[in-house]
Amino acid sequence: METKTEGVRVAVLGLGIAGVGTVKNLREEGFDAIGYERSDWVGGLWQWSTDTSQTTVLKNEENVPNYPSGEDVAKYIQSYAAHFGVSEHFRLGVSIECVERSGDEKQWLIKSNDKNSGPRTELFDKVVVTTGAYCQAFTPNYPGMDETKIHVLHSQNFKEPNDFAGKRVVVVGFSNTAADAATDLSKVTAQTFISHRTGARIITRTMNKGKPMDWKVNRRITSLSQKVNARFPKLAAKLGSWFLERTMKKEWPFIQPSWNLSPAPPIANKSPLINDEIISCLKAGTVKSTRDIHRFIPNSKSLEFTDGATLTDIDAVIFCTGYYSDWSIFASEADPTAFAAPEWDASPHQNGLRFPRLYQGLLSTRFPESLAFIGPVRGFSGSAFGNYDLWSQAVAQIWKGNYPLPSRAEMDAWCDRNYESNLAQLRDWHLQKVGLNPQELEYWLNDAAGNGVNEILGSSWSWAAWKFWWNDRALYKLIMTGIDTPFPYRLFEGRRKKWDGAAEAIYKVNGKKYVK
Repeated sequence: METKTEGVRVAVLGLGIAGVGTVKNLREEGFDAIGYERSDWVGGLWQWSTDTSQTTVLKNEENVPNYPSGEDVAKYIQSYAAHFGVSEHFRLGVSIECVERSGDEKQWLIKSNDKNSGPRTELFDKVVVTTGAYCQAFTPNYPGMDETKIHVLHSQNFKEPNDFAGKRVVVVGFSNTAADAATDLSKVTAQTFISHRTGARIITRTMNKGKPMDWKVNRRITSLSQKVNARFPKLAAKLGSWFLERTMKKEWPFIQPSWNLSPAPPIANKSPLINDEIISCLKAGTVKSTRDIHRFIPNSKSLEFTDGATLTDIDAVIFCTGYYSDWSIFASEADPTAFAAPEWDASPHQNGLRFPRLYQGLLSTRFPESLAFIGPVRGFSGSAFGNYDLWSQAVAQIWKGNYPLPSRAEMDAWCDRNYESNLAQLRDWHLQKVGLNPQELEYWLNDAAGNGVNEILGSSWSWAAWKFWWNDRALYKLIMTGIDTPFPYRLFEGRRKKWDGAAEAIYKVNGKKYVK
């Protein structure tokens, strides 16, 4: 049963990709949504900043049309907010200090600090947290770190490669950030090293005859791979690993064992590393691979590695070792990690990542009708924009009363199963984020949002599906085998607002002319 949304105050905490879209989707359904952001800008980590206390993209002067820079993405987010007229509902320069239940247990009390006007306390009916998963830097502790003469920092504090010009620098980690930092540094340093304890499956951004790599992963391929993964997860993991490793060797047949690129962790735990330059840098020697650090040799600028090798005269060590969500602003009743998870916390692969107990990776199990989190778990696809938009569409419809939730006991049982699934993965290696079954997640979000995708593009082949295929086979083919985009989530009639320009946008992104 649909409920009244007018006058229902919703606080959206964080105005990056997820937050801006959430404010827009909630206000579209009549909620009085207000967005809060501690920075003076909209765009989250996509807006480059010299502030070393905030995670932002690395500065990128490269102009690659198919791959916009961080600045371009930030401008897009800002233009999105302006286009939908939601900017006036943003409160910038406001840090959230506490989220707790009000005294009467009916609302949420939010304590904040506005850099211009000072402390403030407000009441809200509902809260959506979109602060992201890149808040707290994780830095491992090595023997001798407290006594080293080497400048030690985390990638969160790394803003300008030129700050290290002419120096000898060790980058720790083998993630996208580590590879980006190492290749950028290699252009200005005397020598750059990359220290890593595992290998990686490396792919380039352009793999399909010069076209962007992700253009090849269409909706039909994604659907098939998700079905195989759901029924035969071990087989799917082996096939995925085999394909990526075969592709890497075909692309770079000269890869040397001394680069330590294999073995890589399980594919379910570590996504492929996407970088166009790291292999070339390793080949040229401008980036040199080393094993994991064993210790910082005290009172010196030297490092010892796990294979017994040492490096001297090291000026800086930059840890690209990941982040974890900051839950410190939440009172215990609001904190989704305030649940007993002894096996998880005791795991040697935990790396500071706490387990958020959220129904469908989204809703507080204690307050599903008023508290949601978008961002702390992996989405159903590689598109952050699509994931966050669909999550917030679902929240809007659920809180509007258009989609009934299961009982608390059923939600708890679902969370228990998801915990066990993630715990099994954590036993193999650490996780960048807690995950869910992507096929089940997308189906549930489509169902909750009421966008018609399950009924028309799903595998049921209902009358509506046959009708759409028969009446517009060209559009159906583009959706299933063309470039995968979020546009179909706004294409069909449903509970959420339909976008009349969705079909044209699908044709345009595939380089086709749209004719009604």
